Amino acid sequence: MPGWNGWYHCMANTYGTWLPGDPRGFRTRNHREHVDGDYKNPPPKGKCDQRHETAKTRMNREAVYLTPEARRVVCEELQDSLVRHGAEPIVISVSVMHMHVLARFPLEGKPAFAERGLRGKPTSAVDDPVRHIMGLAKQWSAKRLIAENLTAPGGIWAGKGKIVPIKDRSHQVRVYHYILNHGPKEKAAVWCFRDSKHE
Repeated sequence: MPGWNGWYHCMANTYGTWLPGDPRGFRTRNHREHVDGDYKNPPPKGKCDQRHETAKTRMNREAVYLTPEARRVVCEELQDSLVRHGAEPIVISVSVMHMHVLARFPLEGKPAFAERGLRGKPTSAVDDPVRHIMGLAKQWSAKRLIAENLTAPGGIWAGKGKIVPIKDRSHQVRVYHYILNHGPKEKAAVWCFRDSKHE
């Protein structure tokens, strides 16, 4: 379902901080397997402990937790990169291990991106411009953290993240306030369109 007027709520966790079997609840990719519970109603205690331990052993590096300075830098770079690639963010929050973005994305046709990949070829304008633009923003935020020695090389984000289409104006307003409240609630770095700078 396309987002109302091109608006989407995008979320992502940092690498290794929400694995299969997590006691907070989890989902398998593309819902290949039904898993009872979620973060609001976690599965029974101990039910998925073995699965969680197995997922930890498959990690090829340490989980990524963002310092307050890293959160500020990521928030700033996400905003800059999204705008650079044609999106219109109105609020962003970056916590110790996850981020939220509410933005309008260009969905008319296939955007002409100027980015170039590792082999010097233009990045393809894929059929999912929202995921594509968010992927570029995440990539640039990781590069900046590494360049500023705020994290070890290897990337900071886990998998694809989650993208939820906004249904209507009231949904947009609820998500806006939900993301904005991550500042005091989770000591997140927060930017919103009313700010001239990142908090």
